[in-house]
Amino acid sequence: MNVASWNIAVGWCGMGLGALLGMTFGLWAADRHWAGGYGSFRRQAMRLGHVAAFALGIINVLYGVCGPRLGLLPPWALPVGGLAMIAGALLMPLVCLLSAWREPCKYLFPIPASCVTLGVAIQVWGWILLLSRGG
Repeated sequence: MNVASWNIAVGWCGMGLGALLGMTFGLWAADRHWAGGYGSFRRQAMRLGHVAAFALGIINVLYGVCGPRLGLLPPWALPVGGLAMIAGALLMPLVCLLSAWREPCKYLFPIPASCVTLGVAIQVWGWILLLSRGG
């Protein structure tokens, strides 16, 4: 299986995780004091983990579908970007949920954020090359 296929598979799994997290957190959402209250860092980090799982899942599916069109990039670029996006999609919800229960883990956020930034930068580079050549 190539990296683009993995992006699609990981993306759909991420959306499934996002749905499960949303369902689970939704069971207690009406309790104003659950997880430290609505404005607490714990509850915000949990919400961010739910949204990150969904959003990065969607972005990984897009990466897997759109990436193969970018034939002007060097051969290493799409696999590196695809793996970076997979790492970001796996690590961001994990870091969010870890941070919710152990606040010092919030200092790990640059790791998944850097992975996602690298993956997106490679896609942007590829699309700029494609569009600049009339593609």
